[in-house]
Amino acid sequence: MSITAAVRRAAMIAPAALAYREGDTPVVWSQACVRIASLAAALRRSGLQPGDRVATLSGNSARHLEAIYATWWAGGIVVPVNTRLAHGEIRYILDHSGSTLLLADGENHADAERVAALSQSAIGVVNLDEDDRYNEMLCNEAIPDTYPAADSTAGIFYTGGTTGTPKGVELTHANFLFAAMGANREIRLDHKSVYQHAAPLFHLADFCIGNGVTLAAGTHSFVEKFSPESFYNGLREDKVTHVCLVPTMLATVLDAEIRDDALLKQVESITYGAAPISTSLLKQVIATFPSARLQQFYGMTECCGASTVLVSERHVDGPDGPAKLDSAGRPFLGCELRVVDTDFEDVVSGTAGEIVMRGPHIMRGYWNDPTRTEDVFKDGWLRSGDVGVLDEEGFVHVVDRLKDMIVTGGENVYSGEVENALATHPAVTHCAVVGVPDERWGECVHAVVVVRPDSDADANTFDTYLRERIAGYKVPRSYELNRTELPLTAVGKIRKSVLREEWTISNG
Repeated sequence: MSITAAVRRAAMIAPAALAYREGDTPVVWSQACVRIASLAAALRRSGLQPGDRVATLSGNSARHLEAIYATWWAGGIVVPVNTRLAHGEIRYILDHSGSTLLLADGENHADAERVAALSQSAIGVVNLDEDDRYNEMLCNEAIPDTYPAADSTAGIFYTGGTTGTPKGVELTHANFLFAAMGANREIRLDHKSVYQHAAPLFHLADFCIGNGVTLAAGTHSFVEKFSPESFYNGLREDKVTHVCLVPTMLATVLDAEIRDDALLKQVESITYGAAPISTSLLKQVIATFPSARLQQFYGMTECCGASTVLVSERHVDGPDGPAKLDSAGRPFLGCELRVVDTDFEDVVSGTAGEIVMRGPHIMRGYWNDPTRTEDVFKDGWLRSGDVGVLDEEGFVHVVDRLKDMIVTGGENVYSGEVENALATHPAVTHCAVVGVPDERWGECVHAVVVVRPDSDADANTFDTYLRERIAGYKVPRSYELNRTELPLTAVGKIRKSVLREEWTISNG
């Protein structure tokens, strides 16, 4: 079974339900299925063969979603590209994946043409926002689904690694179906759900929830570029019920001058993840969205989005037990998870180690990269590179990335723990903690803090505050307090590599 089964199912169980709006035109699921099949026919007429790679360079839109499903319907493999990448990075992805077609929206079309011209292979470029061309593609006679095999490659998602060249995570149709069913179950999606694509479609968190929405015959609502204005407009115009926001997005929405609590009350479900969230922000979210169920997903690109879920019942004290706000939840149904030491032996409950996973959601490997594929797997288990702790109830507490763990004077300091403590100070808007070189200690803890404009808090303020909450060796030895924002990836993760590099430049 392929992920295109989700489209066929939606058209069968809710043919008259709204799938999305294409511009001002409402498209119901019966129509969406025909449009996707017609676009697939156009792709086949352009020369696309089963197994060919089709890259997309686009913001969130109905046409972007249709292009993805049409590629699958025609038997192709999708390669969603981060629109924030530099030309050289995009060219690398196109060449490495062997993409033969690049579908771009109007805003990214010029970049797409430029990069395609520099590519080592001939790449056709289609402007998804060129109405005449797009409508012409829709006029093709619909073709039957190619029914790609469940174990065949469906997508290649490139990681934004901080070192070396990007890795193409090869995900199958079975991976995506498992993820879609998990999203459908955990977020409680149905044909009445209206999901806002606020995070970019090229990010797996949004991508996989989107597939769950399709599987449930729900409605897709698109935010081309996230901002408080676009978020609240979506809630108002499309009657959005379900959202997925990373912590920085949640903070932005809650701190916005145009915050509308009446609109927030209509939100039924908030999914968050992709980056650590402070307990203080989480409690603020719980208080501000009175009608919403909260779900935290933890995972990575290599596991098709998510491996664990902290269900809504464990965000509050209830019949299933007390809240677990400091955890990432328990493994998904079908996912196995362990925490191991350097010898790959299970650690004692409550002890930190590396999180490893296996199950039907785990990637096939890295595209055309057997060496790095072999490095990330051990005995069939995917090594996450994350440090975590399993408690006695099976809840996973993600402590830090292995690469972000700071070793100072022989002591391990997990940056996430320091950030969580620092974020509880009322003067802190955002913060990040990194390790910086030090001749005496090896590394020192350094904090970068965005301070609220109306606050006079300084380094001494934070130093005193933290020493009452965490061990002395974990307290930052230096602070940077003059920023108005932190460098973020397209999906809201803090770019700690940039902070380390900037520190190195500033300190010679």
